[in-house]
Amino acid sequence: MAKSASPLSLETGMLAFARSVQITEGLFYATISGKPEIQTPIEILEKGVRGQTSQDNAKEKAGLSNPQSVEYAIVPQGHDGVRLRFSARFMPLSLRPHACNNTDVGAAYERLARAYQVRGGYSTLALLYIWNIANARFAWRNRFQSDAMTVKVESDAGALVFDPVRLSLDKPATRDEMLGALVQGGSAELNVLIAGVAEGLSNDQQAAFGIKVEWNASMEPAQEVFPSQEYVRDEKADKQLSRVFAKLPTFYAGRELGQASMHSQKIGAALRHIDIWHGSEAHDAPIAVNPYGGVQETSAVLRDQKSKRSFYDLRAKAEALILGLEAPTLDGEISGDAHFVMANLIRGGVFGASGKKAEANG
Repeated sequence: MAKSASPLSLETGMLAFARSVQITEGLFYATISGKPEIQTPIEILEKGVRGQTSQDNAKEKAGLSNPQSVEYAIVPQGHDGVRLRFSARFMPLSLRPHACNNTDVGAAYERLARAYQVRGGYSTLALLYIWNIANARFAWRNRFQSDAMTVKVESDAGALVFDPVRLSLDKPATRDEMLGALVQGGSAELNVLIAGVAEGLSNDQQAAFGIKVEWNASMEPAQEVFPSQEYVRDEKADKQLSRVFAKLPTFYAGRELGQASMHSQKIGAALRHIDIWHGSEAHDAPIAVNPYGGVQETSAVLRDQKSKRSFYDLRAKAEALILGLEAPTLDGEISGDAHFVMANLIRGGVFGASGKKAEANG
């Protein structure tokens, strides 16, 4: 591997990357079999329930009634399905920093992204993103409310329809497995879709690639639907409600209502469940890409300081990352470390180095 003429660094005090995958809020609708044109906004409603205290610190009221008001959403009468719709734009914003106070560091990131582009790394990530769309991970808890569902993906490449049940949530799908999950469309259309996402993430013309996604699932009338839950600050909390769901105002049947919605951040977290390189033996499934490999469901941190595999640990080895991409190995494989670092740049965020590191790098 050739040595660089001057030391390469990816660390500086001010550094930020803009988010490369922009996602809209998801909206929930109720549907009717055989009438795809009908979609009724699912309304967030309120009810009072009488539960029992169950937390460990409620000893004085243990087992007593716990009346509370909560928001909820259900499939309305006369409907037998649920639709969740959102759009996404894939943009080439990981090719260079959005903000950087060191021209040499900025150039090093451009060199890293260019080498990754030439090696076809963006195509690998594109396949993983499409896998998490096709398997309906973005529906989260709702995915387990039905045994019959489809995911429709529309773009300039045409329309593809997947059966998510045929795809695993724990093991990334190959192209052949993705083809096996198709109920509409074929190999050519799938290849164009994956290539479109990769091109959107890496083209030099700053041109975005857009898709529209629609999840349709069979459900019974009055079956519960699970939108995003709001985490309301104390000063804004409605003391009458113990659970608040995400909703967007919409007009339907002559009145305004709060339509059940899924946060764009929650959909984005599902799509970026592509960190298959974390190397943890305790967690053998993909996790959402983030610098420290945090897993919200278990509070585990798979890329902590002890592992030496966090985004910041890996980017400190700038020469190994960049020269490793510019001088391919015999098997032609891109390292998992390089995939992980680039996936974080696509995710976007503020990545400035700590004060001491920033001073050391000028």
